[in-house]
Parts: sequence; C-alpha cells; structure tokens
Amino acid sequence: MITLTETAWGGWQHAYTLTNGMIDVIFPAEVGIRLLHFGFSGQPGVLATNPAQLGMTGGDEWRIYGGHRLWHAPEDRARTYAPDNAPIQVQALSDGVRLTQSVEASTGIAKQLEISMSPDRAELTLTHRLTNTNLWAVECAAWALSVMQTDGTAILPLPPYRSHTDQLTPAGALVVWAY
Repeated sequence: MITLTETAWGGWQHAYTLTNGMIDVIFPAEVGIRLLHFGFSGQPGVLATNPAQLGMTGGDEWRIYGGHRLWHAPEDRARTYAPDNAPIQVQALSDGVRLTQSVEASTGIAKQLEISMSPDRAELTLTHRLTNTNLWAVECAAWALSVMQTDGTAILPLPPYRSHTDQLTPAGALVVWAY
C-alpha cells in the first residue's frame, strides 16, 4: 500500500514521506520542488543534502539544498538559478503525489513533478513538467538533476539493445559532473 504522510524533516515542519513499505521518498512542502531523500525503507538514502541549508525558507537567493530537482536548460545564471525557497502545492494521487511550484516571477515558467510509486515493487517513476505561462514562446528543456551521496552506487537502466545497422543515433545521454 502506498502512503503519503506529513512529517517534520531536516528542519522543515511541513515535509512528506511517500512510501510503499519498500522504498521511501521525502520532500519538504516549504521549499522546492526538491526530493531530499530516496532509498530503501529504513535505510540511508542515495541523495546528498547540504546540512547548512536544511530547514531554511524564504529569501531571494538560490540555495543548493541538495537532492533531486527540476531546472530548465540551457543553463543560464539569470534563469536557471531562480530561487525555489517558497512553499509548493502537494496533491495526493492514487499511486503517488503531484508537486507544483508557483510560477517563477523572473521566468514565467511553472514547474511540476509527479511521483508515481509501484505498490508492490521497489520502483519509482518521476514525471517532470515545465509550463510556459508567458504570452511569448520560450525555448527550453526540462533538466532533472540529482545530487548523489559521495562514494555511493546508482544503477541506471539502459535502453534495449539494437544493432549498429538498426540505429545510428544516440539512444540516450548520461552526463556526470565531477563535483
């Protein structure tokens, strides 16, 4: 059974735990959209956080709380680093939760993240959405990134094998930064 429970976590009084008894996701409702814990139930998570910024709210500077977040690409200091220090909307779904951030005043972009969890497997699906609320077109792409624990291991799925003669174009991209 999938449950969504409000709790205090990381210095925030309004955080949530989404669990199916096998895996847990924890996110604050006071800032974000940020997933700050993901892991097997009762175990340490794979996401890293910045202890100096946990529990902080408000302010007009961007903070690296850590965890998993949604940006828009290409990277631009004025647009990509719009602060996400305000409360988000949390809407329970039958298989998870939908997180919605208010429209960014500086960009006119609204961010949304749907978290779907399998009821009987250690499986999580994240659906990222950007919505342009401006009166003009904006060229950008969803950019989901995660700050991982150091010395950890992440297992990432690969696309099904296809022969070289069947497909010459890339089947995906994985970009890893050293920092």
